[in-house]
Amino acid sequence: MSKATEVDEVLWSAPVRVRVGYGFPEMIRGPREALDYLNWRWPIREGTYYLKALKECAAALQRKIPLERVRETFVLASIEAKMLS
Repeated sequence: MSKATEVDEVLWSAPVRVRVGYGFPEMIRGPREALDYLNWRWPIREGTYYLKALKECAAALQRKIPLERVRETFVLASIEAKMLS
């Protein structure tokens, strides 16, 4: 298995449900999906937890910090942006 594939398969113990606007809830299963969501779909590009989640998701993909800590930060960023579903 290649290193890139191993990085992509890093998953949280439980997915986080988020919703953009009035759209359908979507499941975010790990830091790769969360980072993509934060970079491309996040409605508010500011906030303490938004910035922290960006940094921690990237660090988690390099296995530098615990996954559950990153998940918790992503949940807080979702609450901050009023996106937690």
